Amino acid sequence: MKTLKTIQMLAKFGKVFSIIARVCCMIGGISCAVCAGLLAIYGEKAISIAKDNAGQIDDEQARQIVEQLTNPMMIMMIAIAAAFCFAGAVVARFAQNYFKHEIEDGTPFTMRGAKELMRLGIIYIAVNLGVSIVAGTVYAIFSKTIETADKTEFHGLSIGLGITFIIVSVICRYGAELTEGQTEAAPAVEAAPEPVQPETAE
Repeated sequence: MKTLKTIQMLAKFGKVFSIIARVCCMIGGISCAVCAGLLAIYGEKAISIAKDNAGQIDDEQARQIVEQLTNPMMIMMIAIAAAFCFAGAVVARFAQNYFKHEIEDGTPFTMRGAKELMRLGIIYIAVNLGVSIVAGTVYAIFSKTIETADKTEFHGLSIGLGITFIIVSVICRYGAELTEGQTEAAPAVEAAPEPVQPETAE
């Protein structure tokens, strides 16, 4: 039972971490959205000031990046960051639901837990692929119209974690099937017959 206690402790940590991750992602996404809006209004002036002071930067690579910055480039980068933050918040919400129900069930080997873990893996893959495709498309469009640094590249998120969730969900489903099979196969314990009392002669 020590292993089960360890799993439940990890599930509690996972639930807390999911809540913290969701809040941080929401704050990050909203902050990026606000910054993108401010850049759309005041970005040109801010970048102009940054370029005027670029000569004071000691790092050669950092100075070149500042000199090549444009307002559309900054808005694009912050908008992509906001999209990934909101995507992370969605995934964290589903992860929180899984850990919550796993703690309620007291074991990961349930059909409900296996289904939720499978759904979490699929959502992780779908959300990250969708955001990566949209962000990559936006980046490709902007990179054709604005000057970008030669070494600037865009990389989407890995889907390896989503595949791991799906594999683990299959293992949990198998464990749930074994548990249910053992429960159904266990014979019912019949009550022992009451002893027959001898009749007393009157």
